Amino acid sequence: MRLFVSLAVLLLVAVSATAQDKVPGAEERIAKLEERVRALEEEAAELRREIEELKRAGAKVGLPEGALWAIEMNSDLKGSGAIADVDGDGRLEVVFGSYFGEQHVFCVRAQSGEVMWKHKSDAGPLDASIAIDDLDNDGNYEIFSADSSSGHFYDLAPDGKLNWKFKLPNSTDSPVAIADLDGDRTKEFVVGSMWQRDGMGAVSCYSAKKQKLLWERKYKGCIQSEPVLTDLNGDKTLDVIVTTWRGDHGIHAISGKDGKDLWTFTTAGDEKSMGMYHGVALSADEKTVFMATCQGDVYALDTAGNQLWTKHYDDYLFSPITVADVNGDRKEELVFGGRNLYCLAAEDGAELWKQALDGGLDRGVAVTDVDGDGDMDVIYNDQCAVVARDGRHGVESFRFDATYKGKQWEEISSAPLVADFDGDGVNEYFLVVGVGTSTDEFRGNYGRAMAIKLKGKGPAWTTFRSNLRRTGNPAHGPSGK
Repeated sequence: MRLFVSLAVLLLVAVSATAQDKVPGAEERIAKLEERVRALEEEAAELRREIEELKRAGAKVGLPEGALWAIEMNSDLKGSGAIADVDGDGRLEVVFGSYFGEQHVFCVRAQSGEVMWKHKSDAGPLDASIAIDDLDNDGNYEIFSADSSSGHFYDLAPDGKLNWKFKLPNSTDSPVAIADLDGDRTKEFVVGSMWQRDGMGAVSCYSAKKQKLLWERKYKGCIQSEPVLTDLNGDKTLDVIVTTWRGDHGIHAISGKDGKDLWTFTTAGDEKSMGMYHGVALSADEKTVFMATCQGDVYALDTAGNQLWTKHYDDYLFSPITVADVNGDRKEELVFGGRNLYCLAAEDGAELWKQALDGGLDRGVAVTDVDGDGDMDVIYNDQCAVVARDGRHGVESFRFDATYKGKQWEEISSAPLVADFDGDGVNEYFLVVGVGTSTDEFRGNYGRAMAIKLKGKGPAWTTFRSNLRRTGNPAHGPSGK
């Protein structure tokens, strides 16, 4: 503040000096004062740059207790980031997208929040969740993202430079799934896209070699869901399961070999029903497929698409299902939600516990030891809070208030991510809180990316749906293998 007052005083003196006629040495004095003003302006500009760098680096000034670092942004995040040692230096990075008003992919050091690089999208927000993988098996990670507006699919190098991009059939929010579908040591990636003029959305399978389209299927509605990859028919080729949003209410199983339909299961609903925004989840043995619809219906299917059981809730079940043994009984449970958080027995759908939410569950839950007691907790975002509940009874075991500016519509819309960010043996949690709308030229948008400290030691949850086959089950490994 003193610096800017000094600038004003010096300018006033300079003006006064020019008003004096024939003052001895006036011109020389004016020149010296102007030089001082220029020097002070340069110093002020340097201070402003330093302040901005400190903010971007996650300076700890003003952070709430329990936060490791924070970064100010111009919007929030609607999808999920991913965590990996992107550049091979032995330290983790967090890579995440951003909504209208920011529209960049960020890569930040997990330990400090230092922004390593940003990559700007072509047209719109980056809602489709990030994937990090060595797609071409050359020993180097690549980062995959998609522009939700233009439908451009990006492959970024560890330094943020563009390796390649191409256009999907339409705009997309679908998190890409990656695996070697047929065991030929060449990976494929599968991604959905929104409906086109004919009302049909596409799911497309591409080879890593020259991004060649191998097959494509279209269904009524948008394919917003993450494609889930699993061998449904025992032919040693991973098949694909997708769902439709505002379409035919279908859970569609597709052959990974050639894109032919294997089966379709039609969920309850009518023309006004929203269907399913997210994808299915799998049991650990991959013999059961689970799904929750926005109409409030929960289904368990076998790998041939036959219903095993169903359950209905008067709730808007937007979030994906997470499958894991959350209560230590050596059996799997399903955790999902809408206005409430539910925990069901996977074998028959029996309700084990239920807890009301302050808001709604958007991006699902992660399963890890949050409070350090050795038992599993489920951790999720509820409006502006990060909350964990003990897997046995659903009792709250952790809460962090991430409220930033407290304005209307502020919330955490990002998916849960967990890892040991700073190498101290204890996990941290990544979130983005803020406001992101597509109205008012984004002037009301803002965000804060933040890492907060947990008390447990694991396991980690480093990508959307736990793995790159997007199965929603940590038993399938962090790489989906």
